[in-house]
Amino acid sequence: MGKTCAFFGNDYDFMHNRKRERRPKPELKELIKKQAIRLIEKENVTDFLVGQIGGFEQDAYDTVLNIKKEYPHIRVILVICSPTELNLIDKDDSGYILHRRYFDDFICPDKCAVGYKRFCIIYRNRYIAQHTDFIIAYNCYKGRVYQICQTAANKGVTVINLAEMKLNSI
Repeated sequence: MGKTCAFFGNDYDFMHNRKRERRPKPELKELIKKQAIRLIEKENVTDFLVGQIGGFEQDAYDTVLNIKKEYPHIRVILVICSPTELNLIDKDDSGYILHRRYFDDFICPDKCAVGYKRFCIIYRNRYIAQHTDFIIAYNCYKGRVYQICQTAANKGVTVINLAEMKLNSI
């Protein structure tokens, strides 16, 4: 059985005081792809825990779906805060439904099933951090994502922070 990789990151738009919109970051997707492929080839990662709440999570989800075309043995596992997330669909600018998001399996951690949305996200993130071997993160500031990654790292999870790589490459 292979290892697991998850994704945590800051929401791009909220970081820049914009309303929530879908703003893909091609340069960041390329970094995600490079690290995910390295983990598949060198570390035997077969399962990717993905979410779809923020901009970074959506970019990571898209990237893993593209990687699956080259590496069909990997599994895309959607970790949700609420069963309603299973109904989310991709639409183009005119509102036309393109497709439902693909995943091999999904997980809804027990504590996420009921309760206040903010707490559901926290429970989901804790669940992910406890059930992964690697985290590909995008932490630009020391908020909740940073804290969950630090907690995971203290328990032996390898955390790859793309924000540091991006800053170092500029």
